[in-house]
Amino acid sequence: MERKIYDKDYLTIKEFSEFSGIPISTLQNYDRLGILRPGMFGPRKKGERRFYSPTQVTMAKMVRVLSEMDVPLKTIKSMVETRTPEKLLKLLRANKEVAAGGIRFYSDVFSVIDTFIGLLVEGISATETEIAVFEVPARQILLGAKNNYTETVGFIREYTRFCGATHDPKLNTSYPVGGHWESMDAFIGEPSRPERFFSLDPNGRQQKAGGLYLVGYTRGYYGETNGLPEKIAAYAEKNGLEFSGPVYNLYLQDELSVVDPGQYLLQVSASVTETGRAPSFRPRRHF
Repeated sequence: MERKIYDKDYLTIKEFSEFSGIPISTLQNYDRLGILRPGMFGPRKKGERRFYSPTQVTMAKMVRVLSEMDVPLKTIKSMVETRTPEKLLKLLRANKEVAAGGIRFYSDVFSVIDTFIGLLVEGISATETEIAVFEVPARQILLGAKNNYTETVGFIREYTRFCGATHDPKLNTSYPVGGHWESMDAFIGEPSRPERFFSLDPNGRQQKAGGLYLVGYTRGYYGETNGLPEKIAAYAEKNGLEFSGPVYNLYLQDELSVVDPGQYLLQVSASVTETGRAPSFRPRRHF
């Protein structure tokens, strides 16, 4: 009869573990440290068996949350042993900011990962020999100052300056970085020397305008365009398109995903508008 009461009103450590979602080993450690002890003990022929009250799940989960936020177990034990509403409020407020910082950090991590996923999906799906018109949505970017190349200052020096310059907001160098030219003429003239660098940082205050873009791809090491600028220009001329804004280049596949540096995949996108000479076609939607 006594055992049935225990079954009804209390939970074994295994049952409490399943009920709370906290591993048995963790509950045993909390018990050993005096942070969360079982609600009562039940008699057995050999030794004692621990039973938890279902009402202890609130405390158990709070202890686990604080522990996972790296609050020292010593601090948690002190709070449990001498707890008052005021003490708990102080502890939770102190760790609320820690949690907020963690949310911001993982939000940034998610955004960086999602950005790279988009580039990889496009690169894997790209038809490398084809040049096509895409309808591209607007996108926030961080655009750097104009580069100043000289006989002694080249691409690497200006790229380093962009990454280390003071930006508002601060540049998150985890995001992909590409090259920017004000016009197609400028790109054809210096295809390996961007007039500016840009980052796909969504917190950037500038914007890559949405609209029609003529997009092409080529493989090669950094800076190699293999005649792609001229091919894009010839396609525009043949199909009645006019270049109407900036040109962007961006590596969809580079040393992060490709072993052979001669096989890096470069995407070039140039803003265009249709003219009266343009053939009737429906632009594709961009990733």
